[in-house]
Amino acid sequence: MENNHQKWVNLSFVAASLLLAFVLYRMTTNLAVIFDIEGRVRSLDKLLLAGSAVIGLGVFLGLWKSSLATTFMTETTEEIAKVTWPTHDETVKATIFVLVSVTIAGFGLWLIDNAWVTLIGWILG
Repeated sequence: MENNHQKWVNLSFVAASLLLAFVLYRMTTNLAVIFDIEGRVRSLDKLLLAGSAVIGLGVFLGLWKSSLATTFMTETTEEIAKVTWPTHDETVKATIFVLVSVTIAGFGLWLIDNAWVTLIGWILG
């Protein structure tokens, strides 16, 4: 079971690193456009992509080597494994209940709003 948890821990580290690399790439690309750097530096997109990838890889290695991060994520996956997930039937019933409840609440708020509009129209009219 420990190997299964480690797989999810590593996957979460990869996902966090990829997300960070993507956000850094998009931010630096936008800043390059704002400051008009892309016209002055050849292959700026490739440089920014490589830099973001290197930083993402560094973050992954840092998380992977960190015993604190690994312990935290292992404990998190162990707790998630203890969760009792709803069945398909329970999920469908809960979704239908929520949709009906929201529709009824929306209709009620619409009635109250119309009553206030009518009342204020009589007062101001």
